[in-house]
Amino acid sequence: MYKRFNFLSIFFIFMLFFLGGLVRSTGSGMGCPDWPKCFGEYIPPTSADALPQDYESYFQKQRIEKTVRFAKVLTFAGFKQKAKQLLDEPQIQETHEFNVVKAYVEYINRLWGALSGLVVFVTLALSFTYLKQKPAVFIYTLLGYIAVFVNALLGAVVVNTNLVSGLVTAHFLAAFAAISFFIIARFKLKEDGLSTRPTNSMIIVSLGTLLLIILQTIAGTQVREVYESSRLSGQLNFEQANALGTSFVIHRILAVLSIIVAGYQWLILKKAKGEYNSIERMSFWLVVIIIAQIVFGSVLVLTNFQSFSKLFHITLAAGVFVLQFYICASLLKYKKSIA
Repeated sequence: MYKRFNFLSIFFIFMLFFLGGLVRSTGSGMGCPDWPKCFGEYIPPTSADALPQDYESYFQKQRIEKTVRFAKVLTFAGFKQKAKQLLDEPQIQETHEFNVVKAYVEYINRLWGALSGLVVFVTLALSFTYLKQKPAVFIYTLLGYIAVFVNALLGAVVVNTNLVSGLVTAHFLAAFAAISFFIIARFKLKEDGLSTRPTNSMIIVSLGTLLLIILQTIAGTQVREVYESSRLSGQLNFEQANALGTSFVIHRILAVLSIIVAGYQWLILKKAKGEYNSIERMSFWLVVIIIAQIVFGSVLVLTNFQSFSKLFHITLAAGVFVLQFYICASLLKYKKSIA
């Protein structure tokens, strides 16, 4: 039963990346200007007629008050400069008109997040059965649950601060952490191992590929924040894209390095054959997905199909991370199990 709910936890968290991509691609990040409710209701209205006449200023004031409280928490924690920067952001003063499509896209995202929280809570409860026999399963499940909880809090802060840069990136990375902990917990239950030890080159290349993917993801979220904060829209040419700054250049360089290193990883595992066949197949699909992500990234910058490409670019980024993390966990687990 734990294994089933562990898998469900991984699936539900991964789907949050897809729904998050849908939110970003449709511009629905502020579809609900308040949290946890949406325009003051647990189920969003279907028309602006159901809202007060001054609803825009009301929710703006409500959001500013929450941001001020959060800034006080940051100040108390020693992040005085970050708190000041947060309060000085012009985005805090913006108002948002009701849009039924954007409201329900964001609402579905939140509803799935709530269901995810319920699933990971059940998974945590089931992990208590391993507390004495395999405490690592419980510990990593607990860490995964905490990461999901922190991610939910970050989601609330992201809304209350009107998508302030930096917090969106933290929100994305917290989901990475959550899904990673549940994968590790799953591997702690595995008893089988390989009869041949993975080579040092396999481990180094695997971990190096994972590091490149994480760095590329961080650079990608920074590019997105620069793009949105600059209020750019529509099709861009390469010259305009380069104006996005060093983050965009770094993101492209890391993309090229990632596909080179991932390709090298596939060749190493392909050469090993035998017991590494399943991991080799995963590494092959990793290369395919990275190529697809680069294609969608190019479409995102250089065409008018940004909503479509943004959705798949974000979802594939999550897929690349999860697949490579699984490859790393497989090799490290096998190496440890026969050490």
